[in-house]
Amino acid sequence: MAQFKNQMQMFLQIWDNRPHISELTGEPLLPYGNYRWHHQFLHILPKGSYPYYKLNPENILLGLPDEHSHQERYEVFNEKKLLLTRAYYKEFYNKEYD
Repeated sequence: MAQFKNQMQMFLQIWDNRPHISELTGEPLLPYGNYRWHHQFLHILPKGSYPYYKLNPENILLGLPDEHSHQERYEVFNEKKLLLTRAYYKEFYNKEYD
């Protein structure tokens, strides 16, 4: 996993390396510089509960700001959340997550 000093550094790396479309709906994202641009980076596992994954690009989905507060409605989000939760429990507790 790449080491980032802050979220903005990680967001810029993700922006440079992924298509600028919502990974939830396929809609075009807001351009860099838009005042809501940073709201398009959706943490799959919450930053507060999983601080180690806060700066993990695999824990980020791109989505429109309006999708951000309803991300759990999307199947792709829930699938990735389950995979990351299993990886987290395996890595930190050496246990399987059901």
